[in-house]
Amino acid sequence: MDLRKAGIISNRNKDLGFEGAKAVAKALRDRGITVGFDKSSIPEGESLVADYADIDCLFVLGGDGTLLKAAHLTCSRGIPMLGVNLGRLGFLSEIEIGAIGKAADDILNGNFHTDKRLMLSCDVLKKSGAVLNVRALNDVAVLKKDIARTIFVKLSVNGVLADKYNCDGIIVSTPTGSTGYSLSAGGPVIDPALECMIATPVCPHSLHSRTIAVPAEYEIGIEPQSESGMALVADGSASADLCDGDLVNIRKSDDYAYFIRFGDKKYYPLLRSKFKDWIA
Repeated sequence: MDLRKAGIISNRNKDLGFEGAKAVAKALRDRGITVGFDKSSIPEGESLVADYADIDCLFVLGGDGTLLKAAHLTCSRGIPMLGVNLGRLGFLSEIEIGAIGKAADDILNGNFHTDKRLMLSCDVLKKSGAVLNVRALNDVAVLKKDIARTIFVKLSVNGVLADKYNCDGIIVSTPTGSTGYSLSAGGPVIDPALECMIATPVCPHSLHSRTIAVPAEYEIGIEPQSESGMALVADGSASADLCDGDLVNIRKSDDYAYFIRFGDKKYYPLLRSKFKDWIA
């Protein structure tokens, strides 16, 4: 990679005083790389990333949540991200902060590869006629807002009814997101090398309701119904309020997220290691 300009985004709640971000900036500048910071995490006296289209790589300090946020900034431009773990689990992160110097050298010398991850594109068709589009790297969820009530959900695949659920909500996940909210709801772990979508009901009032997996080229439709209101949540952030008559259509996005990886790490040892750390 011809790494001349780099961006830095940091989780201010985990990177106190932006000490980690400053250390990354110094390591990059020592190697002749121009550095800019995202507006959400800029130390005093530093410069902003004026245009993400102008950077060659984004260094992301935090946990998986910060990387999910960063993916929305970079995916349409194909900019690779390097995750620097400051959190606990860090499924998507690649290095710890102490390895930033070696990581910068490896990138400059071409000793890395990119990990391409599927993203979702979600259209919300409001009964008023308005259309909202959101993207997600992990998942899109339709959830109830009233803690004491369930919602009724119709799930279709390519326009054909697949199942109906009386539940707390439904999660449509990518393979990347299969180790997140979907897993907590009883969904399977999907190897990120597969391109598919999985739909997992949350607390369904049924003995037979299970996750449905479909090819990434298919489209999943969700028709939620509730007297008390519902919400659309994409990658953990509330994106829209939903009501009866609204439709949610989810498909593979044209954009991908790209992560910088070093060496020949295998997915399953990493999976075991991360879950072991989580339990501990």
